[in-house]
Amino acid sequence: MLKVIGLDEFVSSGICDNRHCLLLPNYDPNQRELLSLDWGAVAIQCGGIPSNLTIPVISKLEHPEVISTGDVIVLNENRVDILYRRKSTANLLFVTERCNHQCIMCSQPPKVLDDGWRFEECHQLLELIDRDIPVLGISGGEPTLQRDGFLKLLEHAKKALPSTQLHILTNGSAFEEYNYVEQIIQLGHQQIVWGIPIYGSTPQQHDYHTQVLGSFNKTMHGLYNLGHVGAQIELRVVLTRPIIENIVELSEFIVRNLPFVSTVALMGLEPTGFARTNYEAVWCDLNYYQEELLEGTHVLLSSGLDTVLYNIPRCHVPKSLRSIAVQSISDWKNSSRKECEYCEEQNLCCGFFKSHTQRFSEQNVMPIQLER
Repeated sequence: MLKVIGLDEFVSSGICDNRHCLLLPNYDPNQRELLSLDWGAVAIQCGGIPSNLTIPVISKLEHPEVISTGDVIVLNENRVDILYRRKSTANLLFVTERCNHQCIMCSQPPKVLDDGWRFEECHQLLELIDRDIPVLGISGGEPTLQRDGFLKLLEHAKKALPSTQLHILTNGSAFEEYNYVEQIIQLGHQQIVWGIPIYGSTPQQHDYHTQVLGSFNKTMHGLYNLGHVGAQIELRVVLTRPIIENIVELSEFIVRNLPFVSTVALMGLEPTGFARTNYEAVWCDLNYYQEELLEGTHVLLSSGLDTVLYNIPRCHVPKSLRSIAVQSISDWKNSSRKECEYCEEQNLCCGFFKSHTQRFSEQNVMPIQLER
């Protein structure tokens, strides 16, 4: 694992060690002395490559422009994985592919495997990430499955990135044990936002989505325990067809029972993974549910709850709600349609997931034309 450093940053900082990969736009034979320094590797974006180097050389990449100074990469024999991108606003620590839920719309279906090594990778990554990164995600799978490992990771993040907010995606079921919540609080990390999903106002609705009996009760207990210690909670509601058809009832349930959450995020579906497998059960075109979306959102807003819309193109959002529609789709997942070129709010829009296939794309895309 290496941090990429360009020539300008090398000259200004003087940093040179075997934890860094020197990035060159092209190779100049006059740079041989520079390359003889204690680099972990050298990356050359185009042109020839030096001979007789004892360090790894990265060249002839299919997309050389994706590696930039400040990034953190992992070298494999025939590929380069980018774990952190300085220019991105959507960096995260991916701690596991395992999960104790089997959500019917999960965009990254869990796997049964031993991937405990990912925690060690995350610890290494924490030492290389820029100190001034404002927000860092932690996700999986379910990151709390390896409980002691998760606590150690939070502790390390606090020390390595003391001013960085952690945005942690979890199903919240582990927090039904108040002792575990207390252990996290005792770490003293003051900047954690917990992103926790709820899939209905009844156990039947929620458990249907997670495919785990009793998950609703565990998540609700977890939410109350987090609320008791004053944790910041982003309640996440993925708008599957069963959920949008009952969004008003769910919104009223949230207002009555979870008024302490910091934010409620209503989220468009990412059409991949189990969502693709369970297309008939979960997919809905939000163009046909504008009234439900409007009414459910107004219930939340009128109660004073901070409410946002994620992953929903602006032309699929009622006009009165566009001010809370967020550019939420990670840049590497984002795409637009040909019609979007004619939209006057394209620069404000989250666009579409690249994973949209034709089956998921049979929906109207109507470019927004502002009134003159």
